[in-house]
Amino acid sequence: MFDRTAWRAIARVSGFGAFALIVFRICGSEADLAARLYCISLMLAFGAFVAVASGRAAFGFLVSAAAAGTIWLVSTLKLAYLHEPLFAPDVRYLGNTLFSEVIEHYPAMLRKCIAVLLVAPLFAIALWRLESPGWWHGRRRVHGLSAFAALSGLLALAWPQGPFAQVYAVPAWDFLEQGQRNPVTTFLRSIGRMRVSLPAHDGDASAYDWGGATAQAAAMTRPDLVAVLEESTLDPRSWADCTSPRCQFDLFGADAWTRAHGLLRVHTYGGGTWTSEFAFLAGLPHTLFGPAGLYAPYNLAPRLHESLPRHLRALGYRTVAIYPMPRRFVRAAEAYRDYGFDEFHDAQELGLQWETTDIELVDRVEAIHRRLRAEDDRPLFLMVLTMRQHGPHDQPLDALPPPWNEPPAPRLDARANRNIGTYLYRLQQSQQALAKLRDYLFAAGRPVVFAHFGDHHPSFDGIEASLASALPPALADRAGTLTYYRIDSNIAGVAALQPGQPLDIAYLAGLVLDAAGLPRGSYFEANARLRERCAGRFQDCADKAVLASFHAYAFGRLGIVGD
Repeated sequence: MFDRTAWRAIARVSGFGAFALIVFRICGSEADLAARLYCISLMLAFGAFVAVASGRAAFGFLVSAAAAGTIWLVSTLKLAYLHEPLFAPDVRYLGNTLFSEVIEHYPAMLRKCIAVLLVAPLFAIALWRLESPGWWHGRRRVHGLSAFAALSGLLALAWPQGPFAQVYAVPAWDFLEQGQRNPVTTFLRSIGRMRVSLPAHDGDASAYDWGGATAQAAAMTRPDLVAVLEESTLDPRSWADCTSPRCQFDLFGADAWTRAHGLLRVHTYGGGTWTSEFAFLAGLPHTLFGPAGLYAPYNLAPRLHESLPRHLRALGYRTVAIYPMPRRFVRAAEAYRDYGFDEFHDAQELGLQWETTDIELVDRVEAIHRRLRAEDDRPLFLMVLTMRQHGPHDQPLDALPPPWNEPPAPRLDARANRNIGTYLYRLQQSQQALAKLRDYLFAAGRPVVFAHFGDHHPSFDGIEASLASALPPALADRAGTLTYYRIDSNIAGVAALQPGQPLDIAYLAGLVLDAAGLPRGSYFEANARLRERCAGRFQDCADKAVLASFHAYAFGRLGIVGD
């Protein structure tokens, strides 16, 4: 039987051993030496503070290891699955909804999270009971002063102007880029720097003609507008190894009804569909607002003064959103109200599940459309989001019907083929659903503009980023953010539109207005002129003087986003 001294020795070995293990893990994840020293210093200081405050050395360093280890694990998982670094606001804004609505559908990720949640608290309780704070008995003043000194040291190390000022002093875009190389450091630094920042707009708004207010269009039957954001959808021919005939879909081509189509540039990868929603509806990339733009439904939507739904409402449209997740997910219901929607229908109301196919979703859309058309004659704007193409995709091929149960990429391994095969099977369902919806809309007896477009790439649990691209070398730097868009219309006499390619998603709403023959309004007029001057690019516009003038006009003169 161990005596008290032996138990204390076991506790110290366990606590300090866990601390050493996490230090080793963090050193492996952080690429820069300064980032490693920063993380280790904060771990030591935090461990010392908890150890002094509790009187239990091993417990203190275990708590420090558990905190740092949790940050390391979640950062690693987010990078592996979503290719996005972990930021502090993820905990505030997305913690509950991401766990309940997303992580539970990824078994490997879920198992790791549950293991951490179970093991770490049990280990901490065991060490608390094994150790004794006897040294502090009768020394309250010394104890208090020591704890204060330890806390002061921790705060000094964490102070942005302190010994690690150089680690904190990085521009916003370098900060985002370093998130891939130094994920734990990025999370810690993000605690104090995730405030929304408007782009500089002190340039000369009058240096270029941005159009001002445009006149109302002549009296006409204004067409219904239907936009479908296709979750995780792209042309599979962009993967060089997807050589099967099943990789070809008419969905990504054009026919007699098509007014515009091509490559679409989005600003997220593997997840974060809400940023694509924002970019389309607001006509602005979320990345304009620094790292905090990632949380657009929370901190940008309430500040918008201009958006596509607001503009359409001013033109007499009834604006309706159909959302495939619960209304509480990333503040969706409130955000869509802020964007300017009159109605919001979520998954719970419509009886949608994670596995609901796009064809089933289209049945719900058609039912809502029939009800709306029966209620009044106002033109409609329907914004529809799909969900079925969301991951995970790692399903057995033999569970799919022929011919989808055959490997679509013979040069790749079995795991890649399972993911791509499942993706293609779901994609053909999406193609059928979109064709069904277009046939229904075009047969409804009204002019219609029907737009559908992709979103972020699927991650395939980290595999997709390693797939060779079939896109031209000139697009290699953007290959991971390129998807598709297509705008069809049954309006007679509308010429095909030929915007710059690839088209930034922030321009897509303006293109829909053009296809419908609707007035653009002040902001979308400027947005369209920027599209023309920058050949479809937005933040990466080659003419920085044009971009600076646009910022001055949009943010300074029009005030499209509030402070």
